[in-house]
Amino acid sequence: MAITDADISDALHAYLERYPDEAEQPAEPLRLLARGQGLASRRSFPPHVTVGALLVREDAEILLIEHLAYGIPLQPGGHLEPADATLVEAAVRERIPASPA
Repeated sequence: MAITDADISDALHAYLERYPDEAEQPAEPLRLLARGQGLASRRSFPPHVTVGALLVREDAEILLIEHLAYGIPLQPGGHLEPADATLVEAAVRERIPASPA
């Protein structure tokens, strides 16, 4: 089952319950999610939701991968796919870049 705007909104609200002082930062995405804009789809422009993960070793090294389009180092991540059932599942799937064909 594909991730929905409601799933994304629930994740943001859970985050805000834990970090209420950061309520201003996701205000615009929450407004758009409430309008049912379909932000889980990469076809939604200008905004759409992507996922990322920080992979940290015990000695505080952080994995960064060169972004193919931007040519800069970023944390592993990418677009949501229809087969992703949860945001965490999508982030895990995106953590390793696909092999070149």
